Amino acid sequence: PKRGAGAILQVVFSSTTTFYQTTSDTMSDIGLSAAITPSSSSNKVLVIGNIGGIETSGDNYGAARLLRDSTTIIADLDRGIGFTGDSTRQGTNSSFFILDSPSSTSSITYKVQFRIPAGGGNITCQTNGSQSAITLVEVAV
Repeated sequence: PKRGAGAILQVVFSSTTTFYQTTSDTMSDIGLSAAITPSSSSNKVLVIGNIGGIETSGDNYGAARLLRDSTTIIADLDRGIGFTGDSTRQGTNSSFFILDSPSSTSSITYKVQFRIPAGGGNITCQTNGSQSAITLVEVAV
């Protein structure tokens, strides 16, 4: 088949329901990642994701980022996740889409990390078996 610009060359999907929790201001992996090996260094990777079952406590909020291997692609993927304005817990989710230019034909891993910036409390995701998912789509240029 002809593979012109915009053609979808491969799709990689990964998901997790493994519970994650942190009380730290340091970014840490939530267990959501996927790897792809582009067929050309000029091709793009469309990254589509959803983080499910996000909850915070202690009148605080969470912050998330997206990485390509160890490089931060989006430093503030979402900031203010789960904020309620008081000490109650409230479930939410966070979706994201980005067209990345990795300029590589080596295996690349995209992953999501969370932290809780300040003020105590904690942030959780994949709470009560909620699913988080990430899809990587290689797009021909």
